[in-house]
Amino acid sequence: MGFRTDDSHDARIAAEIEHFRAQTDIHALPDIFHYWSNRFLGPHIADVFGACDMHAVFASELARSVAASGCRDIVSIGAGDGVVEIGVAERLLRDGVTNFRFDCLELSPHLIERGRNAAQAKGLDGHVTFQQVDLSYWRPERCYGAAFAHHSLHHIVSLEHVFDELKQALLPDGAFVIADMIGRNGHMRWPESLAPLQRLWSVIPPRYKYHHLFARQMDTYLDWDCSCEGFEGIRAQDIMPTLVDRFEFRKMCVWGGMLDVFIDRAFGHNLDSDSATDRAFVDRLWEADCALLKLGAATPTQMMAVLGAEPGPLQSSWGLLPAACIRRPD
Repeated sequence: MGFRTDDSHDARIAAEIEHFRAQTDIHALPDIFHYWSNRFLGPHIADVFGACDMHAVFASELARSVAASGCRDIVSIGAGDGVVEIGVAERLLRDGVTNFRFDCLELSPHLIERGRNAAQAKGLDGHVTFQQVDLSYWRPERCYGAAFAHHSLHHIVSLEHVFDELKQALLPDGAFVIADMIGRNGHMRWPESLAPLQRLWSVIPPRYKYHHLFARQMDTYLDWDCSCEGFEGIRAQDIMPTLVDRFEFRKMCVWGGMLDVFIDRAFGHNLDSDSATDRAFVDRLWEADCALLKLGAATPTQMMAVLGAEPGPLQSSWGLLPAACIRRPD
């Protein structure tokens, strides 16, 4: 979703739309991911946000922003099929918050149709609405009391344009609530993570090395660039510096590194969450990733954050500053 309208850009848009038309469950993750997230990620998020359930965090932060800004409208950037927004809407209503409306911006008509049907089936069509938008050319038609982006920013080429427009549209005291992937473009590994990962690959059991998306054994680790087609991870590494240039971070929880490879869709199904050996492997990788981040020897690949227009106190993982989470060329 960049500024150009040349054949390359149009082909990427077509590939992106087709990918999500064919993929009926865009949120499925392996069981080992849920083992890790319940044991480690939830408490890690709670250290910053006070709650370990992501929907609870999103609902709390967005409700606070809507109340502070005095505007019920929440713009969701690249909302997909709206399943997260629907979940957050249900949580808001359970918490007694009724004066809100998600304006879900999405490129794919197939995902929009799914989202509208799901919202209508749950009686939420008054709280969750959809617009088909190419964010490259987005011009907000109104102001918003809050903004939300759940794992969508790493699909966007025109980050500067989107953030500039959003900053203008976000009312004073409004917050931008984010969860996204902020590692290397195409979800590749930076050299400081790739080297130990390749060494690890030489000693792990062969059963860990089957790539479920490519449907083949990977005896040598392939640092695949996911941005070759469509927009997957197209400018992931630019999200943090572009945000730092335009917004003030209020809360920031970061994590990720080598472990990402073993709990995601490609290789995560190889690990058995009922296996003590596999759980111990995940535990050790989590500890290693956290140690590298705290030492500044690596930068995070994942982030949850709340941002605003005005500076203020920052709550963050291990006291890290946003600038320390930007991977510098040297």
